[in-house]
Amino acid sequence: MHKLREPTEKQRALALSLGLKIEGKSFRVLSAEITDILEMKSFQEIEAKGLSEGVPVRYVGKRLDMPAKLIVSTVAKNGFIFFKRTSKYCRPWDIEVIDP
Repeated sequence: MHKLREPTEKQRALALSLGLKIEGKSFRVLSAEITDILEMKSFQEIEAKGLSEGVPVRYVGKRLDMPAKLIVSTVAKNGFIFFKRTSKYCRPWDIEVIDP
């Protein structure tokens, strides 16, 4: 009998940090739940910050390859934020709106 793939330790830690229950869940089920919660949190943040096309923002995340000042180009269906004049993107909690 085939056994379902078990979640990784890293996946378990992320799921727990997001408040998800991990007992009895396979790798794929936990992956889907993590993706869903991150997407929901993204759209809550997008709404709270008023992010939309043309909004000037500052990158405040941990990546070193991101320009400091950016202009929102697109809010993707998966909750990622894309920017004008660059192929870079990130989650909304890694940016703050710049007051005009």
